[in-house]
Amino acid sequence: MQKSKSKSPPRWGLERGLYRSGVNLICGVDEAGRGPLAGPVVAAAVIFPPAMFISGVDDS
Repeated sequence: MQKSKSKSPPRWGLERGLYRSGVNLICGVDEAGRGPLAGPVVAAAVIFPPAMFISGVDDS
């Protein structure tokens, strides 16, 4: 049985610093799969406006 991991809250320091320095788009990327030996891997990328927050949307 796998131990459950407690999630830490998101830290936005890196993103805030990038926006302050003039970066307009920041892309978050996540992948699903166990690696190429176990089959295909699916990857996705999403860009939202900085002020957008969707409750319940989380990584992995």
